[in-house]
Amino acid sequence: MIATRGGLAPPEAPFVIEHREALFYMLCEAAELEHGIMCQYLYAAFSLKQSEGEGLSPEEAQAVQRWRKRISHVATQEMLHLSLVQNLLSAIGGAPHLSRPNFPHPATHYPAGVHLALLPFGEAALQHFMFLERPEGMDLDDAEGIRRDQAAES
Repeated sequence: MIATRGGLAPPEAPFVIEHREALFYMLCEAAELEHGIMCQYLYAAFSLKQSEGEGLSPEEAQAVQRWRKRISHVATQEMLHLSLVQNLLSAIGGAPHLSRPNFPHPATHYPAGVHLALLPFGEAALQHFMFLERPEGMDLDDAEGIRRDQAAES
């Protein structure tokens, strides 16, 4: 299945956190990432037209409503992920972390290849979402125009 969708990526190295401070740091980074990804989904959902008054046929309006519902559901899951990270931070004696860089996020802020940008709903947004949510080991390109190599420009 993975081979038909884009191929296999090289395996990632095991990730070991040895100190409590490093765990705080990684959980804070996870919180920022979940918050940013949630914002991307919400932006895409809110960019969709909402009614026939905006030029949609009745069938198109129903389809768009289904799309918005699906995207909003994924955004809700990202909110749950953010809550879980915050609970983990609290459980180990940390404080909730809700700050994040402004959009578009620099490619150097998160793990290699992760770049967050607000995109209206469309093919590029869907490709970007698939890239971000792909299973570990799946080699899939990000959407055209989403630059993963912006560190070279800095």
